[in-house]
Formats: sequence, structure tokens, C-alpha cells
Amino acid sequence: MRIFRTRKCVYVLPLIALLIVLMFFLHYHNLETVTTTQTKYDPEKQELIQVLKKAAMEDRTVILTMVDESHARPGSMLEVFLQSFEYGQGTQRFLNHLVIITTDPQAFRYCRLLHQHCIHPATFQPYFSARRPSVTSVTTPDHTVLFSWRRNHVLIQVIELGYNIIFTVRNNGLLINLNNCMYDVTFVLMQETDVLWLKSPLVNFHPQYELSISCNFVNVGESAFSVQEGGIFFMKANYVTPGFLQDWKLTKILHPNSTVDESMCATLELHKDLVDINGVRVHGIDTNHFGGFCQTYNDMLEDAYTIHANCCHDLKSKVHDLRIVLDDWIRFRNRVSKNNATEKIALRWPQKCTEHTALEFP
Repeated sequence: MRIFRTRKCVYVLPLIALLIVLMFFLHYHNLETVTTTQTKYDPEKQELIQVLKKAAMEDRTVILTMVDESHARPGSMLEVFLQSFEYGQGTQRFLNHLVIITTDPQAFRYCRLLHQHCIHPATFQPYFSARRPSVTSVTTPDHTVLFSWRRNHVLIQVIELGYNIIFTVRNNGLLINLNNCMYDVTFVLMQETDVLWLKSPLVNFHPQYELSISCNFVNVGESAFSVQEGGIFFMKANYVTPGFLQDWKLTKILHPNSTVDESMCATLELHKDLVDINGVRVHGIDTNHFGGFCQTYNDMLEDAYTIHANCCHDLKSKVHDLRIVLDDWIRFRNRVSKNNATEKIALRWPQKCTEHTALEFP
């Protein structure tokens, strides 16, 4: 009997192993079938997956930005944005991890001339196919709302694919009045590529927190405060962030006349319930590390990892002043390399943006 049982066990173990192999074979066969089917019926989505796979860092982090035709043309913001990676300190490698979402065919064609990872607008249909009517106040440009909807859908899709995101913030600045619990945003303006990368900002991002962002809230009265955003934020892909992004999108659907939800910083301040309910851990970054035109000081080039052309609502003025910032940064690096770091460089910017300042911050 013992011999029979021993022989029985000898046969059972290989049988179990064979069953496991068959299960794995069937699983990957079905997965391949599903992937083939998706490729056949959704080629744009498969293109997005392939681009993200090629551009991702080892920890599945990608850098995202969005441009339309006004930002992607000769002499435009996109050119200055890409040049900052070339001249930044240790930032050249990030060009391999930068994915540019284009919102119209013209922007896509020009993007392909400058960069290797460009996403065609057809990938995010129908959100890029037609302009949505403005649901904000008359002081807010219609493209502001359009970009907000596009941004939310892009973030959700990329996060759900399991990729961490470094995203350029599109909000310039906000002045929020609190009247009877109603939010009155005096001004909102969104851009995408108006951020220069001077040094690698990765050291500022908390690898365990869902969101790392630089927000500066300034009280301008008993019932009002201004919001200044640092230009970029980091969002980690895990089981928490998709729900947060979906709820963020839902607030815009439930409150279509509110422009507060265009700003990530304003959302964190005024919709803290979204953060608490979803269990999002927020890491606040020193505002000096993500500098901007709203508040300048002489040592910005030493402290800042990025420079954001905020508090400026004219696109030509942004391009003009950011080119000066980039030129000053090159001069600053040359002095550092020649051991002349103690010799200060007086800021020559902003110049034209001071004539188009949307908000006056104290």
C-alpha cells in the first residue's frame, strides 16, 4: 500500500505541474487575443500605449505636456520649452521621457519635426474633436475650459495604464473670492509649455505620496486669497489616484459654472473632501524650487529647478521673457563652471510680462 501511495504521489505532482503550465498558456493566449483585438479596433489607444512604454523611466514615470497650434509653430513656446531641456543641468535625458499631447493636426505635424514622442489628437477622441462651449465667466478664455477637460481625460487614461505622471500645470494664477461659500475666480489662464526646466525636479517629488505639488496661497483680504502654482506636479499611479481624478472630473460636471476646478492647487484647498475621501497624500514642495514670474528675487537661478511664466496672459510676452530667462540661465551656468558663482546676475525678467500681468500679488 505504501508503495502504491508513493507511486501515486509521483504521478500527481507532474500532473499538477502540467495543469499549471496549461493555465499559464491559456492565460497568455487569451491576453494576446485581447491585445490583438484591441489593436484592430482601437489603434490610437495602442499607439498611446506604445509611446508611453518607450518614453517611460524605469519606475514607469513619464513627463506629459499638451500643446495646440498656437504653442507649436516656428518661434513658439514649444521651441523654448524643448531648448530648456537641452541647456538645463542634467535635464537632457528627460527629453527621452517627454510625451507631448497635441490637440490638433497642425500641432502634431510641427511636434513631429522637433520631438520623437508626439501623440496625435485622434488618440483622445472625442475630447479633441470639437470645441466645448465656455461654461466660465466672460473673463475666462474659452480655450481655458477646453484645455481643462482635455487635461483631465489625458491624466485619467495615463494613470489607469499604470504610469506615474510629471505634468506641466496650466494655471497661471487665481484670485478667489469667498462670498457666501461661493467661489468667484477673478482670473484663470492656462498654458502648457510655459515652464523651463533648469535642473532635474525629481528630488522634490515624494516617491510614496500620490501627489507632489508647489502651491502658494496668499491672503489678500478677509474673504479672498490668491493661488500661485509652481508650473508642474507629480502624480503617482496607484489604486488611489484614479478615483481622485474621476471625482475631480465629477465636480466639474456637478458645478459647470465653477472655474475653481481648473486649478489643481485651488481644488486641493477648496475641495479637501476629495483628498480625504480618496486617501490622497499630498507633498507640498518649496515654492522657491518651482519659481515663476509672480514673485521674483535675485537668487532664483540658484534655488529654482523650474521657472514658470505665470502672472502673464500674453503668449508673445511669455515667449519673449522665457527666452531671456534661458539666456540668463546659460550665462549663470557658465559663471558657475568658471568658479564665478559668487558674482550675482541681476534678473532681466520679466520684461514684457509686467505689462500684461493678470493679477497683482502682494
